[in-house]
Amino acid sequence: MSGFPIGAPVLHVTNGDAVVPELAAAASVDPGKVLVWRDVLHDGPVPGGLGVDELARVRASFLAARGAEPDVLAMLRERDARLADHPADAGIVLWFEDDLFDALLLAQVEDRLVGRSSVTRVRLPHPPRGDLAAALAAREPIEPDGTAFAALRSSDPRAWTTVPAFARLLEELPDSRTGLSRLEHQILSALAGGPLAPGELFTAAVAGDDPPWVGDATVFALAAELEPLVSLSGGRYVLTAGGADVLAGRAIRPRVDRWLGGVHLGPGRPDWVWDAGAGVAVVRTAAG
Repeated sequence: MSGFPIGAPVLHVTNGDAVVPELAAAASVDPGKVLVWRDVLHDGPVPGGLGVDELARVRASFLAARGAEPDVLAMLRERDARLADHPADAGIVLWFEDDLFDALLLAQVEDRLVGRSSVTRVRLPHPPRGDLAAALAAREPIEPDGTAFAALRSSDPRAWTTVPAFARLLEELPDSRTGLSRLEHQILSALAGGPLAPGELFTAAVAGDDPPWVGDATVFALAAELEPLVSLSGGRYVLTAGGADVLAGRAIRPRVDRWLGGVHLGPGRPDWVWDAGAGVAVVRTAAG
């Protein structure tokens, strides 16, 4: 399958550094020419109403607070510029997996590519990846659409329901009964059996997600933010008595100042929660 103007450069865009050598070999390109779309859009602010550089500044500030390299803003700007500067008539191949992490990145990339032709999508297999040359040959043309990214940036999480790939993101809203996101609940549940080293906690916490979609940095950041429900002692994470009470439904976690996409959660803001029984996002009232 070609579909690209003859002789025009093709830009390959993917979700992370680890797959680049395999991808480059399958596509017969220099690994340095592959554009890695680095970010964690399930974590932190992705507000609407901002231009490309304004959004890069917001993301860079958040990522720096999460421990990213000092030059994270320069990295985001360089990434954005490489995509924007690719010739309008040249091919672009998007290599993304079918999970929430990649769905959010893909939504942003597609938003930047609206109006372009010669864009194709490779459904990148999860590891073990198998034959990436065959995956490349099976790629499909797409018409880039900004609808999903606009939904992510909405201040109303009900907009996410319009994007099937964002279903897992809704479960990261605080649960209406416990105040915990699903991943936070998975962290506490993993610790219910006893203290765990960081690697052990990550493996246990993400075991409930299929396909896997979150990295260890996010799990460790959430575990730190769960204090005092979780403590770190002697290099091992421990479930505290307060955490056991929340996990058992005897207490509710207090509201936390946190962003999910365009939704700003926390005291003084609409109390969006996930009603797992009804399968809907709702604003909890004081009486609720």
